[in-house]
Amino acid sequence: MGSIGKMWTAAAGMVAALIVPGIGFADPVTDRQRQLATAWQELEGVIERFNAVRDDLRATEAQLERVNARTGPLQASVDAAQRDADELAARLYRSGAVTSTAVLVSAPSPESFMDQLATLDHLQRRRTDALRRLKADKAALKKEQADLGDLQVRQRTQEQELGQRKATIEAQVRRLGGARAARTARTPSGALRDGYVPRFTDDPAGRAVRYAYLQLGKVYRWGADGPDTFDCSGLTMAAWKAAGVVLPHNAARQKKTVTPIRREELRPGDLVFYYKDVSHVGMYIGDGRVIEAPREGERISMRLLDYAPIVGYGRPDYQ
Repeated sequence: MGSIGKMWTAAAGMVAALIVPGIGFADPVTDRQRQLATAWQELEGVIERFNAVRDDLRATEAQLERVNARTGPLQASVDAAQRDADELAARLYRSGAVTSTAVLVSAPSPESFMDQLATLDHLQRRRTDALRRLKADKAALKKEQADLGDLQVRQRTQEQELGQRKATIEAQVRRLGGARAARTARTPSGALRDGYVPRFTDDPAGRAVRYAYLQLGKVYRWGADGPDTFDCSGLTMAAWKAAGVVLPHNAARQKKTVTPIRREELRPGDLVFYYKDVSHVGMYIGDGRVIEAPREGERISMRLLDYAPIVGYGRPDYQ
């Protein structure tokens, strides 16, 4: 083969290497999209954990407030019981009836002696027992206060750490070119715009579906549960709250709260949970469709049921 033939063979090999799948340079656009999708999913998981910690912190603070409200009245009861005990002791001392012998000497008859002794003994025991119970209650309340205070500190630390993690991932999303939120919220790709209207039954499930349907087009915002913006579990929580059913503001906790059902049992109002870490939830509205709040920079939309990997289905208890 001549030199020209060899050059032609080499050039042909280079062309083949470029067009054979899996050989040559990676597509930077595809790679960036894959990284962006991974970052979005991680961000949603962090947001859902943040929601859970925030709900826990609110519950802890409410409980601590109730405990603190009991402290004042209990301390007043302890003080009053202590004053009663001190007053009885002083009265007995002033009367000289500090011993059973003194009571016997001053008593007009043996029967009177027994009555006075029993009365004094009863009063002393009753006040002593009451004071002991009150002090035990106060000690238990103080311990509860301390435990709740420690829990509050831990939860605030978790909240701060998750907030920092969220900020880190959001910065990564911006670098990958996925920050579309603040300025122009978009309808996500794959959303259905065919004018479908679900059937609104006259029961809690129907009311929940109606509420979710009326939120279509509103903007996603992490941590929000209405009335103008929502995140995924905030939307399902608000919809079922409108129907009189309380759900936590966290997809994974909602999955644990509802009754598990099979796919073939799905009815409008049921919840559909997505991804292995249960970081996303939508509401089934019938005809193979869900309504869901997608992610930052997108609008609440109607989609086909299987638009993302499903890990479970559940029905809130409203019977």
